[in-house]
Amino acid sequence: MTRKWMMCILFCFLLLPALASAQENVSISELKATAPAKWTCEIQTNEGETVTIDAPVHIPDVDAVPLLMVSGAPFIYELAGDESFLIGKADVRKREEILDPDRFSEIGYPPEDLLAFMQEMLSSHGVTDVELVLYGATARGPMCYVKQGKVFNRKYSFPCSVADTTKPWKNDTTRGYHIGATQKVAGLPVFLSGTIYPIHSMHTYSHLLFIDKDHYSIGIHFVTVEETLSPDEQLLPFGALLEILTERIRNGNLQTVLEINLGYYILDQNLVNQTSETIWQLIPVWQIRGYDKILDQRLEGVLSTYSEEDRIKYDPENVYSIYINALTGELVPAG
Repeated sequence: MTRKWMMCILFCFLLLPALASAQENVSISELKATAPAKWTCEIQTNEGETVTIDAPVHIPDVDAVPLLMVSGAPFIYELAGDESFLIGKADVRKREEILDPDRFSEIGYPPEDLLAFMQEMLSSHGVTDVELVLYGATARGPMCYVKQGKVFNRKYSFPCSVADTTKPWKNDTTRGYHIGATQKVAGLPVFLSGTIYPIHSMHTYSHLLFIDKDHYSIGIHFVTVEETLSPDEQLLPFGALLEILTERIRNGNLQTVLEINLGYYILDQNLVNQTSETIWQLIPVWQIRGYDKILDQRLEGVLSTYSEEDRIKYDPENVYSIYINALTGELVPAG
């Protein structure tokens, strides 16, 4: 089967009408005009529990949402200084990891400042047409001696070494950040469906572990547009999206909603053209940040030193999200 024929099938599939609503799809301009700045409500589940929603809605300021095929670009990586100075060394010393943005002021500058550093790194490699966007940040406090702690998933816990903030390492006072970033394509962010699972989310995942300009580790993944399948897609009305989410809340699946964001998802179909170059499809999706029971299978394999409440709220592994196809209303990937 040729690549063009396979793309045609995929394109037709994506244009199937949403099953959740009989409303006709709308333009991005109409969507922006009708969607609220925040979804606020209380919903009763079928079991009689009340779920309270107070979630901001973020829609990029774009005039069109194209359907695109993209390919991966060469990975950019650079390490400056001693890597053990960035994170610590085995069970001897570690840096405190700070998830709460209210404590980021301790570092002396916001994490957004480091995006410029990452863009400069891209420019130094001759890449000037890629825009990065902040996807998450963990501050790194001073180096400390370690103490016994635990790492756990949803079933088991294991001993591990964690930073003992009461015992600084030889009076070290350096601080920094571990930045997670993704890429904007056509003005929309490409969402990461997890830095651990599934692996295809790495296509646009970039990181910067930064203490100072003499000590950092940077890795940048990005994609380039190969083909425009459609210059502007009509999207599911926002009311239809809320119908889908409300039903998931009522049936007990969706239990926490922190944010609702519109962007792209990489549909990794491993399509290969005649020159054996792997390409992927970008489709518009709604990212629903929070906790949904469909994530449970994924969460079984993710180890963390953080409480589940902090993992949902701050999402250091980028796994606490579900994705709704903004064209059809279906879960992406289907589940």
